[in-house]
Amino acid sequence: MQHSEKKVRQGTSRMRALRKVNIRTPRFLLLRQICKYEVPLFSSSGPTPSPSPIPEGYLESSAILPSHIKHAIIQRIRPQKPEDVISTYVRTIYPWFPIISVPRLRSRLPPTWDEAPIEFTLLCLSVFLLSTIPPSSLDDDESPSEFKSLYLCTKSWISLIEGLGVNSSEIVQAKTLVTLFEVAHGFYPAAYVSIGATIRAADALEIHPGEDTSSPNSSCDEAKQEEDASIWCGILILDRYITIESGPHPSLSRSRTLPLHKSPKPHLCPTHAENQDRTTPIYRMSRLFEASSLLDRVHTVLHNPTAEHAFNMEEVMLVVGTLNTLQTILIGETEGGKQVYSGGLGICNTGILLALENGMKVLPIDSESSNCNSLAVTYMNTHLSTVFNTIEPFVLGVQTIDFDLLPPFITYLVYNAAAIVTQRLWMETDSEEGLRRLKILREFLKMVGTRWLGCERYLKLLNEDTTPRILKAIEQV
Repeated sequence: MQHSEKKVRQGTSRMRALRKVNIRTPRFLLLRQICKYEVPLFSSSGPTPSPSPIPEGYLESSAILPSHIKHAIIQRIRPQKPEDVISTYVRTIYPWFPIISVPRLRSRLPPTWDEAPIEFTLLCLSVFLLSTIPPSSLDDDESPSEFKSLYLCTKSWISLIEGLGVNSSEIVQAKTLVTLFEVAHGFYPAAYVSIGATIRAADALEIHPGEDTSSPNSSCDEAKQEEDASIWCGILILDRYITIESGPHPSLSRSRTLPLHKSPKPHLCPTHAENQDRTTPIYRMSRLFEASSLLDRVHTVLHNPTAEHAFNMEEVMLVVGTLNTLQTILIGETEGGKQVYSGGLGICNTGILLALENGMKVLPIDSESSNCNSLAVTYMNTHLSTVFNTIEPFVLGVQTIDFDLLPPFITYLVYNAAAIVTQRLWMETDSEEGLRRLKILREFLKMVGTRWLGCERYLKLLNEDTTPRILKAIEQV
């Protein structure tokens, strides 16, 4: 008994001594034991065990070399051949976003993947990614689909190649197509981040069309100048389009448009020149560029107004008038029944819709504001009818959508039109016709959502702003 009491007293004394040590001695000096891990962080004998399988094409830390990255990309693209990817681009992207010159692309065509440079393989991968049809059901983060996995791998390889210091026109084109993929499928804020990196990559190459027109070699490579112009056109179009969905902040490239306008018109905007072939890629890109320029002006007027209210209203009306003129020209250049495939027309109509929506919110405090509000309401009804009549034949089955020719730029227009019709139904104005139109607009988004997943994002946003009463009424129409 005495022996046990003695042990207790000894233990108590030790605890008191330790408390004194802990009070007087810094804690880190007491941590003398070496840390041991059951599994090493890095092992040269083999890959670290993982709870989930490593996807094909995954690069280990020992494989961060251009040749290894290229091999991983090729494994993703196969069994497609280089000429197959080019054919896919010509069929599914070139008709509405001709950022890559087909003759120049074919001139770089290697016989096999093994002989292709890493820049070419990455560009082909971006084409392959953008032309891939998404799955019918959305995946989750725990089990991503092959579609999502392909996208994530492409982003990873772009980052690795960028980190290795590789940059070229093909790399910038690949970045632009991946950004377009993110826009089309509603991958935000990824698209917002990517466009900034793409602009910087283009800046790093100093791709400014027409700057060296005095050099003796400039006249010998007109195709290269046109390709550089197309690259910048594509970047600016996406930047302005992304800005519309990203709040009041100005587009990243807004301050860069002045040097571009100083470029030779035959390369950047040949639409004003006489005897122009409207089927050329630079002409189609120029029309997209013109529409996006006016869209950016609408964004500037709405979100960065001056202190003069009357001047702001006059500026809005001037921009809308210019947009209406361009709309008339684009309709005249588009075959009947194919207006839905005109990306420039879609962007142009988006600018008109946003400007008219803002005009409807102007408080009629004086004669000028009352006139602005009245005109906006009148033209909005006409404009909504134009959008509705463009898509109705496809929803009713009168016409079939050719998804290879359909640009994703029309989706935001249809979403905004549906949102405005929904707001009107809240006030129970024009209910029967409004419900019919809203159903058609929503059905179009569902149809196009099988190709561009951004439509599903828009439908979710519409559902958040649609009351159960309206949803039930839509089903009964």
